[in-house]
Amino acid sequence: MNDPLSRLWRCCTLPGAIKIATLFFSLPISQNPVLAQGYIGIRITPNFTSEPKVLNNSPASISTGTTTAIEAGLDYTHMLNRKWGVSAGTDFGGGNWSYNLKAPLSAFQPGQAGEVNLSRFHNYLYNSATLNAVYKVSALGNVIRIFAGPTFRVNHSQRVGTTRKRNNPDNLMYADAPAAGSETPDFAVEYPNDARIFTIMSAGVGYEHSVNNNLDVLLGVRTNWGITSVTKGTMTINMNDKLYRGSINTRSNYVGFDVALRFKTFSTSNKGKF
Repeated sequence: MNDPLSRLWRCCTLPGAIKIATLFFSLPISQNPVLAQGYIGIRITPNFTSEPKVLNNSPASISTGTTTAIEAGLDYTHMLNRKWGVSAGTDFGGGNWSYNLKAPLSAFQPGQAGEVNLSRFHNYLYNSATLNAVYKVSALGNVIRIFAGPTFRVNHSQRVGTTRKRNNPDNLMYADAPAAGSETPDFAVEYPNDARIFTIMSAGVGYEHSVNNNLDVLLGVRTNWGITSVTKGTMTINMNDKLYRGSINTRSNYVGFDVALRFKTFSTSNKGKF
């Protein structure tokens, strides 16, 4: 009984199944050894940062815009095996934030026609410490790199102040004749220099291409989401004979595009499974 049907039947019996299972589990899980590797990476990340958040219940139209920023980073990645690793580093960045106020001129100078249209831009710098878990998966002969983890950031914004008073001819926001009035400004923004640490979560995905045994190039996308907010500034508007007090809060959330180089520092073979 050596016909194919008989041989198949013998494989389906308990002794045959044991033989097949023994053969299967005796095979190596992977022909390639697990590699523990170390990399030093440098990157540059142009990004679009969330617009400042304004809270002010005045009738004026107050808008903010998405700002562009630039970030550079240096990190060290230790891959525990071909898939999993951990990365720690630092980054430096800078950008700007802006706001625009529109309102009828008559709200500040009764009887005057026209519109107030005021825009301001302010710059800021920051630096951070980063810590990320890293996961890699092979794709078409290259590697997809996924990471996520906390970032601890310090902003270095200079104190910002914008004040407009009608009774100061050198600092007029409105029309031509200064109105009689108090020292209360018609419009004021105060944003203090606060160097406290705040926390954000970072995550991203990138396509990693090996140039040679010691150099990889990475192109990817990353995002930041603020867990704790950046310090709020104040925004005061004095219009229609009423004082409106509110806040303006710059935010750290962004979406950016990574361009990075990764230099291998060591590579060791570890036998076993992963």
